[in-house]
Amino acid sequence: MSFTYTTLKSALQDYTQNDETSFVSNMPLFIRLAEERLLKSVRLNVFEKIVSGNMTSGNQYLACPSDFLSPNSLTITNSSNFEFLQFKELEFVQTYNPNPATTGTPKYYAQFDVDNFLIAPTPNSGFTVNLSYFYRPASLTASLFTLTLTSVSGTFTTSDTITGGTSGETSAVSAVPSSTTLTVGIPSGSYTVGETITGSSSGATGTLSSIGSDDTVSWLSENGELALLYGALIECYIYMKGEQDVMNMYNSRFAEAASRLKNLGEAKEVIDEYTAGPLRKART
Repeated sequence: MSFTYTTLKSALQDYTQNDETSFVSNMPLFIRLAEERLLKSVRLNVFEKIVSGNMTSGNQYLACPSDFLSPNSLTITNSSNFEFLQFKELEFVQTYNPNPATTGTPKYYAQFDVDNFLIAPTPNSGFTVNLSYFYRPASLTASLFTLTLTSVSGTFTTSDTITGGTSGETSAVSAVPSSTTLTVGIPSGSYTVGETITGSSSGATGTLSSIGSDDTVSWLSENGELALLYGALIECYIYMKGEQDVMNMYNSRFAEAASRLKNLGEAKEVIDEYTAGPLRKART
């Protein structure tokens, strides 16, 4: 079993028996929060990347990649030798090097904010760095589907955000395969066949004649579908201020499913190591 955005949204509504408008419009948020909860609960090597760069001499900050979720390791090249920096709590690093003007060979790093690491001591050279990290994959809510239009007036473009005249739903246009088809992001609700679709930038209009199926899956929705489902249900019940015993049940089921996903990830890594040679293990 695996979930697309549409089938997961339908399952959440079935479980909660809630079709209230504001609840449904928050479905993408519940799913993204569940993905975040799951990714932070289980470190999966399938979502590991290694990037290289350079520190700036005299600058205690090092930028994080845009898709950064959590660190695995950070090394610097010092006199042709690789040296691992120790990841610490922010307070430790700030206390260790209270004066940013104090420079030297870096020993520690911490997450300063969503965009930067704090390095201590402040680097005294433009050291080459290699960062191994766990990244945040594309959300299931970023799935795309196709709308087919008739009676089109004007030309839709990828600069458009379209709006349904009856439903009020909106989506960003990702591609325009033809004059009568649009590839768009999935809206929080549902478009209505027969309504007029209008482009925000182009001013183009068309009558919606059919809505393509959503058949896109993500790694999490295909391999960790139960953990994603129960994680999203937790977020739903937080929003609804649901009964504590139901919350406890979903928390327990999420933990069990997350544990199975962790085991699955480790099993996949063993198989990959056997078939493709040794893989570098994540530092824990």
